[in-house]
Amino acid sequence: MWHRNVMRKFQLAWLGLVVACGTHAGPATQGGDRATPPTVPAVTPPTVPTSTTPTGQAPAVVKTGGRAAKIEAPHGGAITTLAVTPDGAAAVSVDELGGVRLWPTLDGSVEPRIVDLPVPRQLAVMPEPRGFVIAMLDEVGSLVIEVVDKDGLGVQRANPPSDPAFKGVEATAGGPLAWRADQIVMRFAADGHVIEQLGTEPGQRLVTIAVGGDKAVAVIESGTDKLTRRARWLTLEPKLAWGGWIDAGDDVGRVIALSPSGKRLAMLSGTSGQIAQLTVIETAKGTLVGTQNDQAALGVVFVDDEHLALASNGTVAWAKLDAKTKPKAPVEGQVNNLGDSGLLAAGGGHAVGAMNGELMIATPTKIEYLGYDLESPAVAAVAPKGQLMIGVGDTFALLDANLRAVASPELGVLPTSAVSELKWVGGDDWLVESSRISDGMTTLALVDASTKKTQVLRTDLAMVQLILHEPATGLVTLSLGDAPEVSKFDPAKHKLEKLATLPKPKGYEQSELVPVVPALAGGNTLVVVNMRDRMTLRWVKDPKVLDKGPSITVDGSLAGVDAAGHAFVWQNTPTGPLELVIYVEGKRIGTLPTDGPVTLWPDAKGTRVVQVGQRSVGLVTVLGKQTWLQSLQFVTEALWLDDGSIVVVSAGGLARLDANTGSVIAARCGWRFGLSAKQHPPTSRVEPVCAQLR
Repeated sequence: MWHRNVMRKFQLAWLGLVVACGTHAGPATQGGDRATPPTVPAVTPPTVPTSTTPTGQAPAVVKTGGRAAKIEAPHGGAITTLAVTPDGAAAVSVDELGGVRLWPTLDGSVEPRIVDLPVPRQLAVMPEPRGFVIAMLDEVGSLVIEVVDKDGLGVQRANPPSDPAFKGVEATAGGPLAWRADQIVMRFAADGHVIEQLGTEPGQRLVTIAVGGDKAVAVIESGTDKLTRRARWLTLEPKLAWGGWIDAGDDVGRVIALSPSGKRLAMLSGTSGQIAQLTVIETAKGTLVGTQNDQAALGVVFVDDEHLALASNGTVAWAKLDAKTKPKAPVEGQVNNLGDSGLLAAGGGHAVGAMNGELMIATPTKIEYLGYDLESPAVAAVAPKGQLMIGVGDTFALLDANLRAVASPELGVLPTSAVSELKWVGGDDWLVESSRISDGMTTLALVDASTKKTQVLRTDLAMVQLILHEPATGLVTLSLGDAPEVSKFDPAKHKLEKLATLPKPKGYEQSELVPVVPALAGGNTLVVVNMRDRMTLRWVKDPKVLDKGPSITVDGSLAGVDAAGHAFVWQNTPTGPLELVIYVEGKRIGTLPTDGPVTLWPDAKGTRVVQVGQRSVGLVTVLGKQTWLQSLQFVTEALWLDDGSIVVVSAGGLARLDANTGSVIAARCGWRFGLSAKQHPPTSRVEPVCAQLR
């Protein structure tokens, strides 16, 4: 039993405290006809030391160890960077809170796993016999090469010397390819040792490198008075070597893409964040394939020689390549130093982009969204046999003791409405309150989850009512709305019989009706709470007569009422700080210890109370003894299941706790994962509970 207004107020306050691009995002895959780069004399590069590392030092390699089990979790915010394996079968992504996720497959069969990595600004990922190699650069240009297994657990980590700093990293079949600020390109083994390295010619500076299949193109800048940026072949196999220049002009930008066969090169230029100009040429002769102008295009990748994907306006679009297209007029104010958004990659014949916290898997004919149907529950309600029902919109899931979905019941909520309250009242019967998305008008219905039969009980309610139910008496109350009432549920007839109502509240007045257990509460069946400028509490024995019984009027705000009729009230002390006072039948009997603002979630016996704070969850007895304290952030509810355990609910998932110790029994942070033709609900911008518990 709890006070929803208080909970929501603190929830909004806490969520308000949450704090909220690299180059080419990923290599293209091999495929299509092979086009041979133009036959030109190879250029001998300057001599570069061939030691096993750039400085002759051995890279620092450690066995990462750490977590022993995988953690499945969605992102805690919008994805900001991603990379895809060259075969397009797996991906790694980073969100705005710095969380890293491994997507071992992109077919919807495997959920993303948490990877413990420093916050990267650029990524490359490649398959490896033990799982995957992830190469990343941080904000200062340090290179980290990590081997993880298919569950995202670290196997080993290497930190090659990074002085001077690295400027970019790409994936190749022979290992990560990275280039430094001193214009040296290096290919690394999984343990961080340099396999080979190649320098530019004097006076040349590496701008970027794009990989397509087993070929690569580098953009090289040279000159002092007049800078030129030209595209040049970089041979990857059998060893690194410079090839000839590509006739792509003298002002090639930072954002380029090479088709899998090396046949075509795409270049992006324009005005940052507004209009971009795309130019595509044949690499063999520099022949123009086509040009087009796009709004806010920020990334470009080939899925094959004929299809070019663009990251544009939060989606994946496709270029209209036409060999007969005449060059577009240059965009006014265009520049060629645009930065790649890091939100588009390609492989396996598809492009991979990002939308909020999920991936977009795109082909020229369709886009599918890889994510969770149900991630941030709008409602969570206790179900029988240690189970829990959660829902958002019109989507529901019944969870078992391990918080895994065992059923996806239909509870009669229309797609045009969203669930707002949910309460199990016995058998297969649920009270379901839903509000129309268009105007907020609310309906209360009794739904049989097994037969899907729905009885509408109340319609056109102006606001969401708080629903409370006490199994011991069968009483059901509606509170904090325009029509507070007490009813009794008849499980045999599947009906709700109205017993009493309160007058419509006036002005800022609110009333709450809290059913209690008579055997624990001295024969009382209800605590009636009236909140105006002062608060009146009344303990009522007859649910049909709501104005009779011992009462008290106090200055303060309600924190909750438990099954034994203990009313917990926030009040100022004579010296100013708040204290949590306990009242029973009009008398003050004690206080609860607190460490700052908390919301209360009492048990069903009236002996213990869960306190949810900004950064922790704890358990205290009504006698004032703290039993345990668990460090968890962004928790909004704590529900006592009928098996005696506790489920804490947050916008970033659920955790089930042992009530006696506070230890975590199970945690889940997303349900109904897979591919969908429509976008999934947006990710909440909070760190998932599953990530906090690692």
